[in-house]
Amino acid sequence: MNLVVISDLHLGPLTHERNRQFMDFLQFALQSGDEVLIAGDLFELWFGWPDLTFEFQFPMLETMRQLVSRGLVMDYVEGNHDFGITRYCRTVFRGVWNRSLTREWAGRRLHVEHGDLINKDDIPYRFWRAVSKNRVSFFLLDHLSHNVLLGLATQLERGLKKTNLKYKVEYPEQACKKFYMQQFEKGADIVIIGHFHQQKEIEIRLGNRNVLFYNLPGWEQGFRYLVVPKGNQKPYFAEWGRSNGNSSTP
Repeated sequence: MNLVVISDLHLGPLTHERNRQFMDFLQFALQSGDEVLIAGDLFELWFGWPDLTFEFQFPMLETMRQLVSRGLVMDYVEGNHDFGITRYCRTVFRGVWNRSLTREWAGRRLHVEHGDLINKDDIPYRFWRAVSKNRVSFFLLDHLSHNVLLGLATQLERGLKKTNLKYKVEYPEQACKKFYMQQFEKGADIVIIGHFHQQKEIEIRLGNRNVLFYNLPGWEQGFRYLVVPKGNQKPYFAEWGRSNGNSSTP
């Protein structure tokens, strides 16, 4: 049994092949007894409110529920395209975290978060997040009419596409280094983020520990994900569908 970690799938009504591959990926995880951890942005835009569930999402969410009922274990850490996903806790996911998850796996301490708040120089985005993810905005989503909500969802999707533009051009090496070193010093053995759509792996000797940092690629880069084995084996990136329907080997 492994822990498989994915991020930034950005599934939508037109990403048919990516959507299908994700469903197959979950089916294989169930058959293999693997746990699945999604580090945010499963859909291009995802709300936890039923009135804001897009038509293409209904069959996918129902398939996910069925797999969970058969024994699949999934956890979720919200990304910048996710709003109120904690409402899916215990129906689709075992647990949902709106900022970060720290947990033990095979004797190692993992710290996982999406990564959108790592770059503190990105002031416009941090303001955008503060405005779009707070009690007031969530209160409005609970009480506004369906038609108004759909209009807001459209505006929100347009707004998301304009955020982080400057800071998506170059990978924020120094901000990420500061972030993962802080987590290592707090006791994390493995730090995992997504958001930047770049596959990175860094190993550091810190005192008497070998610590590891992984940045997950987006699924537009070949359905790639991270495998964290149950034993002492080092985590590794794999590509779904590479051979015989899966690639859970280095």
